[in-house]
Amino acid sequence: MDLGAAIAANPQSFENARYNEGFELSRAVRQDAQLAALQMRFNNLKERLPALAKVASEQGVSSIDSLDDAVPLLFPHTVYKSYPLSFLEQGRFDRLTKWLGSLTTVDVSKVDLSAIDTIDGWIGALEKTGLAPIHTFGTSGKLSIIPRTKVQLRVTVQINARCIRDFHGVGSGPDLLTQPMPLIAPSYRYGASSIARGMNLMADLYGKGEALFLYPDAYFSADVASLAGRLRAAEARGEAGQLELPASLIARRAEFAAREAQRGQDMDRFFDEATQRYAGRDVFLFAVWPILFEWAEEGLKRGIKNVFGPNSVLTTGGGSKGRVLPADYKHQIFEFLGFERHMEFFGMSELMANAPRCEHNCFHFPPVVIPFVLDPETGQSLPREGKQTGRLALMDLLPDSYWGGFVTGDRVTMGGFDAPCECGRTGPYLEADIQRFSDLKNGDDKINCAGAPEAHDRAVEFLLDRTS
Repeated sequence: MDLGAAIAANPQSFENARYNEGFELSRAVRQDAQLAALQMRFNNLKERLPALAKVASEQGVSSIDSLDDAVPLLFPHTVYKSYPLSFLEQGRFDRLTKWLGSLTTVDVSKVDLSAIDTIDGWIGALEKTGLAPIHTFGTSGKLSIIPRTKVQLRVTVQINARCIRDFHGVGSGPDLLTQPMPLIAPSYRYGASSIARGMNLMADLYGKGEALFLYPDAYFSADVASLAGRLRAAEARGEAGQLELPASLIARRAEFAAREAQRGQDMDRFFDEATQRYAGRDVFLFAVWPILFEWAEEGLKRGIKNVFGPNSVLTTGGGSKGRVLPADYKHQIFEFLGFERHMEFFGMSELMANAPRCEHNCFHFPPVVIPFVLDPETGQSLPREGKQTGRLALMDLLPDSYWGGFVTGDRVTMGGFDAPCECGRTGPYLEADIQRFSDLKNGDDKINCAGAPEAHDRAVEFLLDRTS
């Protein structure tokens, strides 16, 4: 079966494809495959997802005959945090579960909530149903909860491996599923954020269990992530001192205090292990540019260069996270690391397959994602031709138990509808100048994930100060 037919029949089959073939499809083959897959998703889910059924009824959509027919069915980017914040503040996990049940075909009605008094505990209870819920970082403390399944999480990680192997041509990179490399990540080993979920599974699939984390035994807490958002919102209102802390979070004070006290030693341990235990070895490294630069800057001061093997792989994304880095920051990073092979992605927690950056600085969506550019004022789809600038919307065809269509808060310029990128790849791509409408409008237009680890740390400090 050719790739177009395979995607039409089952988009998740892309996990076993040669990734680069997705950017060799003609426009007609790609759109025919996407339309068939979109129709299948809609027909299978419209009667099983109350949220989708409601939107389809309100919009008068009973069938999909073109890609643009899906636009009225794309959820706003706030749908996965559309519950009242009081559900979290008051520990109403029964109502939160009922809310989530309207967004997934997985039966969550029988989840045992009798001993649940934290968001982390609630997420753990949901995992017994086959879900692997993903949480994001809400500016108000309302976390988006995406009802991904464990199977879907595995598909995501395997597609990422195919991308690393084939994006620059079949076999141009290592096959991490058959040629494992130790995974190194300056982050938490466990957690339900998109990064934590992905890193945890990558440690198993890419590293065969051999991995180095900054916090190898710790869990990135959704409760603290929620507190971080609430703290930021309270500070903006000048009400930080009035913020009430849940008893369940106060009870974990000793756990957070111990980690806070060990932070400096943990950083030293991570740095020393990475540069000594894995010196000269090919590794899979995941980190954002600012963290990499801090690491490289410190290493170069110590006279340490060319730490890892030349066939290592770095994956990164998220830009500079608001940090001002020197013009040669990448040169310094690669001088320290000892290799230059890296992949940078545009993605978000809501999306299962991210868009890798090409050598001409554009981000390419694989054919299992249908991108749209919407008029920012009317929400109408702009023509799928030439180059268009507006609001990005996406239809992720991979999830089969929840609706993968949503409107983002990003202002983008998209090309590739009818002409390939300068790199030669076909299909829609984003130019690198991506902005949040919230930044342009000086308002909260999108879930803001930038700087989440820093917000997490500040929330822990706040918790310790308030409960000492």
